[in-house]
Amino acid sequence: MKSIAYVIPSFPVLSETFVVNEMSAMAGLGHRILPIALETCPQVDNDLHRHWMRHMVTPWNTDALSLGAELIKSPFRPSLWQFLARQSGFSIGGLLLLGARIAAQAKGCDHIHAHFAQHSAAAAIVAARLLGVTVSFVGHGADVYRSPADLELKLRHSDLSIAVCREMREMFSPHCGGITALVPCGIDTRKFGCTSAAQKPKRLLFVGRLVEKKGLDTLLMAMALIADPDLELDVVGEGPLKQQWQSLAGAMGLTGVRFLGARPQSWLAREGGNYLAMVAPYRVARDGDRDTGPLICKEAMAMGLPVIASSLMGLKELVSSRTGFRVRPDDPQALKRAIRGLLNLSEAQRTKLGLKGRERVRRHYELKHQARRLSSLVEAL
Repeated sequence: MKSIAYVIPSFPVLSETFVVNEMSAMAGLGHRILPIALETCPQVDNDLHRHWMRHMVTPWNTDALSLGAELIKSPFRPSLWQFLARQSGFSIGGLLLLGARIAAQAKGCDHIHAHFAQHSAAAAIVAARLLGVTVSFVGHGADVYRSPADLELKLRHSDLSIAVCREMREMFSPHCGGITALVPCGIDTRKFGCTSAAQKPKRLLFVGRLVEKKGLDTLLMAMALIADPDLELDVVGEGPLKQQWQSLAGAMGLTGVRFLGARPQSWLAREGGNYLAMVAPYRVARDGDRDTGPLICKEAMAMGLPVIASSLMGLKELVSSRTGFRVRPDDPQALKRAIRGLLNLSEAQRTKLGLKGRERVRRHYELKHQARRLSSLVEAL
């Protein structure tokens, strides 16, 4: 099995569990994994993150002599110099130096794999060409739709480009110099037991960073339209719009809305059974940013929770009328109707929705299946 260096912009990041999930699953298949973080963040209280922190290296641990030797040994590769000359995100010397630093750390690896299509992908391409190994990257959200730096160039110079939803794959395909593949981010469904079918309170759950693309204001407006004093909403997450959205909830008299702050992944596995459904009213932000296939909805479905979600990107592939409700983004009236529809279901009907959702996630988004797909693609390069 190939040894794979993972180039990651920042690590550890609590909201990016898909990175550690994937590394762990690939290691479980027999790949040697070397995480290379371009920036280190404060420790995250999570066993999986702590494990990979012990194995992580940074490009900044290399010395000038080893970097010079790496560059001198590298044969002339026209594709490398074409990429360096045509990219616009770095000075040529700056990107070459960063790529050389990564190459020095990744020596002995057979493949370099980057998450996010920004500076991590650019540096991974340069490092791979210096080492003479194959390279791939994964597109996610803001890196593709909000600030796509030299995206078409990176697609042409990568051996493998991974899209996490169908719309992204369709966007990638015309520009790829190598292979484009659809590999949605997977979850380990064993961590999320099915919720009890016992009678639950009228309580909904929202999880996400409190930023424009998450659309929490649309959900708050829908709650105000429903005007049910017994209906509650717990908001899990932090972000720059927290105070604004707390004020909006207060101005609307939504006394049943609680802002709980950030919670680790283990919190959902423990507390998810206390909710009727997950609500994901996501939208395309004004700067183009959007969610392409949020893990939190897959995790909720793995627990047997129905999901009410916007008909957007990968959510269209995940949520159907058999597993929950799909609504137009930015439409409080449509969201109100979906929530009303959920509340009008019997316990048995909600349970059936949840079980169908769990079945769908286990069939299409199980982490080990996604890792096997990625592994086979890398091995075939």
